[in-house]
Amino acid sequence: MPDPPMLNIYGIHRMNKSENLELTCRGRQYLRWTTPPTSTRFSTSDCSGSGLFCTTLRIFNATVNETGQYQCSYRDLKVEDDDRVPFVPSEKDYEVVFIREGQRVVIPCRGSLENLNVTLHTKYPNKELHPDGKDSWWDARTGFTVPSHLISYAGVVSCQTRIGNETFKSPLYIVAVVGYKIYNLSLTPVEVRLSVGERLVLSCLAHTELNVGIEFNWTHSGQALVSLWNSLELSNTLIVENVTVDHTGEYTCTASSGQMEKSASAFLKVYEKPFIDIEEPWLKVWEVNVEDQKSTQIPVKYLAYPDPSFKWLKNGLPLKEDYRIKQRSDALIIRGVKEIDAGNYTIVLINKITKEEQRRSFQLLVNVPPKIIEKEVAVDTDVHPYGSSPTLRCTARGFPTPALIHWQWMSKEDCPEAFSEIPLKKCTGWRDITNSSGHNPVDRIVTDTDHAQKKIVSSLKIKKAEARALYRCMAANKVAEDSRIILFHVTRGLEVSMLPSNEPVEEDHVALRCRADKLIYGNLAWFRVANISKSEQLASVQPCRSLTLQPPSQSVLATQHGTNVTLELLLPNASRQDEGLYACQVQNIKTKERTCLLRRLSLRGLEAARVVNNLTDQKVNISATISLLCDVAGTPTPTVVWTKNNHTVVEGSGVILSQQNHVLTIQRVKKEDSGLYTCTACNSRGCDTSQAFLTTEGTEEKTNVELIVPIGSVVIAMFFWLLIVFVIRGRKRPNGGDLKAGYLSMILDSEDMPMDEQCERLTYDANKWEFPRERLKLGDPLGRGAFGQVVEAAAFGIEKASTCTTVAVKMLKEGATSSEYRALMSELKILIHIGHHLNVVNLLGACTRPGGPLMVIVEYCKHGNLSSYLKSKRGEYSPYKEIWVWGRLPSWTSAQERLSAPQLETILQSTDDDHLTMEDLISYSFQVAKGMEFLSSRKCIHRDLAARNILLSENNVVKICDFGLARDVYKDPDYVRKGDARLPLKWMAPETIFDRVYTTQSDVWSFGVLLWEIFSLGASPYPGVCIDESFCRRLKEGTRMRPPEYATTEIYQTMLDCWLDRPTDRPTFAELVEHLGNLLQASAQQVCVDLGNSMIAVVTLLSEQSEKCSRPLSVKMFEDIPVAHSSVMVSVCDSTNEIHKPHFQLLRCKSKESLASESSNQTSGYQSGYHSDDTDTPIYANEEVIMNSPSSLSLFIVQYFTFHRYYTLRTMETQAIEICSL
Repeated sequence: MPDPPMLNIYGIHRMNKSENLELTCRGRQYLRWTTPPTSTRFSTSDCSGSGLFCTTLRIFNATVNETGQYQCSYRDLKVEDDDRVPFVPSEKDYEVVFIREGQRVVIPCRGSLENLNVTLHTKYPNKELHPDGKDSWWDARTGFTVPSHLISYAGVVSCQTRIGNETFKSPLYIVAVVGYKIYNLSLTPVEVRLSVGERLVLSCLAHTELNVGIEFNWTHSGQALVSLWNSLELSNTLIVENVTVDHTGEYTCTASSGQMEKSASAFLKVYEKPFIDIEEPWLKVWEVNVEDQKSTQIPVKYLAYPDPSFKWLKNGLPLKEDYRIKQRSDALIIRGVKEIDAGNYTIVLINKITKEEQRRSFQLLVNVPPKIIEKEVAVDTDVHPYGSSPTLRCTARGFPTPALIHWQWMSKEDCPEAFSEIPLKKCTGWRDITNSSGHNPVDRIVTDTDHAQKKIVSSLKIKKAEARALYRCMAANKVAEDSRIILFHVTRGLEVSMLPSNEPVEEDHVALRCRADKLIYGNLAWFRVANISKSEQLASVQPCRSLTLQPPSQSVLATQHGTNVTLELLLPNASRQDEGLYACQVQNIKTKERTCLLRRLSLRGLEAARVVNNLTDQKVNISATISLLCDVAGTPTPTVVWTKNNHTVVEGSGVILSQQNHVLTIQRVKKEDSGLYTCTACNSRGCDTSQAFLTTEGTEEKTNVELIVPIGSVVIAMFFWLLIVFVIRGRKRPNGGDLKAGYLSMILDSEDMPMDEQCERLTYDANKWEFPRERLKLGDPLGRGAFGQVVEAAAFGIEKASTCTTVAVKMLKEGATSSEYRALMSELKILIHIGHHLNVVNLLGACTRPGGPLMVIVEYCKHGNLSSYLKSKRGEYSPYKEIWVWGRLPSWTSAQERLSAPQLETILQSTDDDHLTMEDLISYSFQVAKGMEFLSSRKCIHRDLAARNILLSENNVVKICDFGLARDVYKDPDYVRKGDARLPLKWMAPETIFDRVYTTQSDVWSFGVLLWEIFSLGASPYPGVCIDESFCRRLKEGTRMRPPEYATTEIYQTMLDCWLDRPTDRPTFAELVEHLGNLLQASAQQVCVDLGNSMIAVVTLLSEQSEKCSRPLSVKMFEDIPVAHSSVMVSVCDSTNEIHKPHFQLLRCKSKESLASESSNQTSGYQSGYHSDDTDTPIYANEEVIMNSPSSLSLFIVQYFTFHRYYTLRTMETQAIEICSL
């Protein structure tokens, strides 16, 4: 037997993936190689020489499949069978066999004999497997091959064979299942920041199933690195000493098990030196509400290396530790903010290496809801003496300090249960305080504000306390409101009276009445005072302890009315025995002190009636006046009766009885008034009489004075009434132009009814629209004219009870006439009639009650009128909009450097507000058309539709208005004198100029001029044209304006359609809404997205260098100078010219949606510019723009921007805006 062959490598050899390996085998005979069945990347060659056989095996670019056993053996070696050792013995007691799921496994029980009948036996559990020649077999050179799933459950296997009657067993093999699944791969730390010269350590850890062989590989910015092997922990550690700036980048660890591969990345940022950089801008004021349920977090965004140490200061001193306050270097977090938390805070960041400091400060304002202090210390009921002048006071404290304290009152009749124990929640009849309101007249209200103490004190001075009532003071700020209800009780104190009079008579039914307020006094009782003589003089109120009191024998009657309790001592048929001093005893409820009110009873004696003076006979002239006096005396007071000739005298024409019938007066004495007059005086004790004879002298005149006076009065009254009727009928009614120049510009569209009758029929519901003047705080004027003005104001509670809303208030100037007052009142009624719409300046309320000026409260639009706004944006206009956003944030960006969603929204919003685009101009036009469509549906004609009467509100919403009262038409150059009126001729239709006909169709003409203003960015119409009779004539002949600088063909054709001669040929506002809506949708569909390597460009609608394309037009036009971007226009006379063919080149985008849009344009009721059989190419032709497919990030930004830009239009029921797919 020759010596066995020799290899240059023995045992186990480890090599990295992609490496090469060379194995050399030398022996005494021909050699052959046995390789693993999975190995394919090898080649063999002969290296024989020097008398030995030699063969070489080379492995190239090794993979996991090359793993296995490589054997070198003799070829064609004669084998001698040895029946005693059928299996090749092993050097070890047992070997480990690794198996993989889904693969065949070879149990290396090689044999020394061929063609043995070998079976495979397993233990734990015991099982015997026979080779079937298909899935399992035994080969003497390799061993027993079997599918892995047949023995994966076994612990130990061995081969057995039987030769003769003897059984032989191979060595034992331990079965170990080798897995491949990698559950997770982690690379720590994920983000590393170092400075130059420091050490980098990255650890890559794989979590796998059992018996998985892992191979780790490293890359840096895509370049492979040589890795280190650590088979024990299945981890790999990368260490880089003395890092430099070049080491910055992404490091990736890849773990491979042959059948599965996972990667993890980390980012290293290497700084040249330590630093601290706090991000700007820094918000210097933070505003929060007290005891907010959410935690208040003030972020500190900074970049620093290394992580700095920090400290927080409050008002210059170190911030104290508090369980509610969490101090961090990147934020200050306060839970349950309290008022004491307000102050100036400073964050100090300190670099641990350089000791450099960076400071930033901010002020924390804590909004505190107002609280009325008196609610905690004062009683709910205030008792005030009748006739006094008390002061009610409310002190409110909060931040911001409440601007005012509002007072209201409610009478007891409105809330009967007010002074009982029933809660006041059901009482809702509160009214505002005025100088003349309520039972108790108000003197004045004094308010004092102390901002340092964050409080306001309001004092309500009552001029005279007369009746019980409820008062309520209310204080509010931006956080909340508080109120206090005061039960205002008026008492007359203690009062003793005597009935039926203060000087009673014997036999009268006398009653001594004692009245007291039950809220103050109780235990009322009557007594007779025994120890005071008649001659002693005492005060009416005495302490009861100084008096000797005896209970009276007469009965008492107790009654109660409201809060007053009355106790009466009844003395029927009073006699001299009842005379004396009486005391009413009362007890103070709080002090328990007893007080007596004294009243002396003295009776007058009875005396028969008698006439003191005797009447004497009288002579009187006819038509004169005479008086007869009957002076009587007696106890009780006598009654007097007059008779004439024994007939009772009664009052009538010319007969007057006065002074309790003591005096008889006869006016315009007649002859029949002569006779015997008797005065009879009677009482319970007797009667007395006195007589006089009246004689008349002279003759009676024929003229009856009594008839002349009333008849003359009636005649004079009728004369003045007829005079007033003729004056009113003779007055000239104001025509439509005068009415416009004066006040109203929106009227009701009624065919025959005059304007004043229309307005009279409209009603004003004060319960719905009236708003208290006290809740209005007038500010700066927004417009001023000859008769009226519009001012900015703050309205408290006009929309919500606790909010303050900025509004616009229309009001007359001082000295306005009644006709001007009626005009403003008519405008108020028209606004109520019109109703609410998004694109109309809506009515919010009015102040019409006496005691103050008439005020009409409407919505406030902060951007002012559209004309001025467009002029201010001329330098910022571009037909397209570009938004630049970094396409990919560097992966090393720290948490402080990433752009959050709110920051992205801020970028988009700021970009949206900086520039004016073609989309904005079409949007303004569309919204005005929507508003006019609404007005026309309400039978309203505007009559002055122009950019100066369009206001721009928030979110690019435009609103139609007419502040006619605030514009002085005699100073406004847009209004031209015609007759006695000034009219906006440039905006008026020919039928309005010549025939004074105002219709919805004339408003359409004005809308066309408004379009010209919009697409010229606020230029004055008909630039350079003299507005005179020639202008009006040529306008009627068909001469029109040239296209504005920024209008497309579609827009200009829309203007020409609005300027058609026949009003019925002009489009309706409903058609204009549909057409402009299609243009707006088409403009939104021109959004194109281009992805570059580092940025995303969003471009809308048109390029700046685009040319205009249109179909041929032939319209006479005014010759004018180019529209200059200045407020000064040179006025020159005009001439006619032909419009040259302009050219537009639109940025096109092809999609199914755009085709649908084109189809809808061709089938809609209004087709601007296509009234004839025109076959020109539509403005949005079927061209395609070929661009790279946008990424998901870019598409998100486009969709976000489009939604943000047009969300207001969606509320107006426009079609959904879609992004074209390129």
